Amino acid sequence: MGTLTKLTAQGVAARPRLAAKATARAATTAPGWSLRVARALGGEDVVDVLTRQHRQIKLGFLRAALPGPWRRRNFERLMRLLAVHEAAEEAHVHPAARRALRHGRELAARRRTEEKEAKQLLIGLWHTGPGGTGYLRRLNEARRAITRHAAREEREEFRALRRAVSASRLRMLGAEVKLTQVYAPTRPHRWVNNEATNKLAAPLLGPVDRARDAVRHRAAS
Repeated sequence: MGTLTKLTAQGVAARPRLAAKATARAATTAPGWSLRVARALGGEDVVDVLTRQHRQIKLGFLRAALPGPWRRRNFERLMRLLAVHEAAEEAHVHPAARRALRHGRELAARRRTEEKEAKQLLIGLWHTGPGGTGYLRRLNEARRAITRHAAREEREEFRALRRAVSASRLRMLGAEVKLTQVYAPTRPHRWVNNEATNKLAAPLLGPVDRARDAVRHRAAS
């Protein structure tokens, strides 16, 4: 059983690398490469992926407010989900909306403005932490801002993308989002708030954040 467990863990750890290699190989082959990559990463379209994560984020805020020994773990899970979710949206989804939708430039600009404002709240929340003074107040402020932002995305941006973009392209965007979230930073960073900075942050800040997470988890265990 020990050998089987070890092999299983190695297989799980290798999935992000295999997914990245699959993406690179597929990009240079036949015209149907985008569909194959999307299927390899689950085949979900981007609207389904992000809408599901919006529900997870709402639940995450509720869990992070609960008292008890699990509060810090719930808080860290929420912050990680928020960070990778916004990174993928800013790197791939808003640029796609800007190019594909009739008023995409204005729409994407409004979403980025909301995300910048929410990110400031999240940075304050991160520094306060679940044991700090004013934690629940800051958590509730961030929850309200992010819930409103998510509702506007679903109503104004996601519905329009479903009408304007082909099903195959939506599935490819879903694959890009999932792949980005494997490597994205796991906490909010003040200057990371658009397509270029998010694509730059993934190989630079992503490994740093994940190394810090690993050190903190070892110290807590």
